[in-house]
Amino acid sequence: MARFGLVRGTRDYYGNEARLLELLKDSFSSVFERYGFEPLETPALELGETLTAKGGGGEEILKEAYFFEDRGGRLVGLRYDLTVPLARFVAMNPELPLPFKRYQIAKVWRYGDVARGRLREFYQCDVDIVGSASVLADAEVLACAVDALRSVGLEDFVIRLNNRKILSAIATYAGVEEEFKLCCFRCLDKLEKVGIEGVKEELLKAGMERKIVEKLMEILRAGRGSEIEETLERLEKLIGNLKEGKEGIEELRELIEYLRALGVGAKVVVDPCLARGLDYYTGPIFEIETKEKIGSIAGGGRYDDLIASLGGRELPATGISLGLERILEVIKEKLRPKPILKCFVASIGEKTRFETLEIVGMLRRNGICCEYDLMGRKLSKQLEYASKRAARFVVIVGEKELEKDSVRVRDMESGKEELIKLSDLARYLLDFI
Repeated sequence: MARFGLVRGTRDYYGNEARLLELLKDSFSSVFERYGFEPLETPALELGETLTAKGGGGEEILKEAYFFEDRGGRLVGLRYDLTVPLARFVAMNPELPLPFKRYQIAKVWRYGDVARGRLREFYQCDVDIVGSASVLADAEVLACAVDALRSVGLEDFVIRLNNRKILSAIATYAGVEEEFKLCCFRCLDKLEKVGIEGVKEELLKAGMERKIVEKLMEILRAGRGSEIEETLERLEKLIGNLKEGKEGIEELRELIEYLRALGVGAKVVVDPCLARGLDYYTGPIFEIETKEKIGSIAGGGRYDDLIASLGGRELPATGISLGLERILEVIKEKLRPKPILKCFVASIGEKTRFETLEIVGMLRRNGICCEYDLMGRKLSKQLEYASKRAARFVVIVGEKELEKDSVRVRDMESGKEELIKLSDLARYLLDFI
């Protein structure tokens, strides 16, 4: 007999957990719409040339992407994020009004390490603004993400900020050659996983000189864990005379001021080690982390060159992605959806079957979620099933009670039973539900 199982890195959602997932999607969508973002749906499959375009996600992410040749001999792949499909959509639709604000909640696929909150098939919730070069757009997507998290009761988090221009200037200051910079950023992105020593080893393996690696690590260490202004002042002393460094620091200062004005400045820290692993980032980058040991629950940044790399106009863009599964891990013990089944209608014997169906139809027309027995079970087994389904009430339909135009209603929490007239049944249940 065949044994079936899940593909590693995937999972099923059932019952309350599936409802909680839908609750997250609905809550986030409501916030996104309140900010004026429009929904977008894109295919799970993209052409290989789209996913591998120069200026896209880069070598590291492509190692984790799922590609195959279809029956027509074309290279296609499952999307590894929602940003590249957005850029492709914008490139294909030049008539879009600017700024174009869109959100998308959908699954993506990456063949990465599997751990708590880290799957190979997972949801991303993205909000992006295309067409605005203003740092205010970066502040807008961050404020929207923060409000989305607050909408599901999440408050205990920090926003880590950096700028790819700052990283590039630090790399220049340390003596990193231009062709090594993207490799350097990819290695830095692994800092939380492998630590400083692990990053050093990665950089040395990539062919960087030890003295340059040591200098780079020294600079980055010096900027971590300080107050915002202290960190920015240190960076100014180190790289403020470099064009990229000056621009990056100015953009961060501006972003922080906007975030303070939007009411989320208290949660901000500046982290010069924050790199984000995708190659397409060009300016401010950010991650949101909880104190739970689960890694970041949201991340993003500015990617001003991506749309042009896919054949579109040169359009600035910025966005952030929230990881649904990680957020679910954090809140599932705190935020439990109420059981949806409010009432089970149990029939005693075959003679009451049609009356049972009439009662079920009447309750459903009155907006009451209810079930009835489909298995021909005795009353005791029906009550057992109703208990497992967490039904609050059981309506018991018996011949004697029907002679009085009534039914018995059992409260499954207290065990109390009452005889209720059929004409009063819906109103009686609605008073409690």
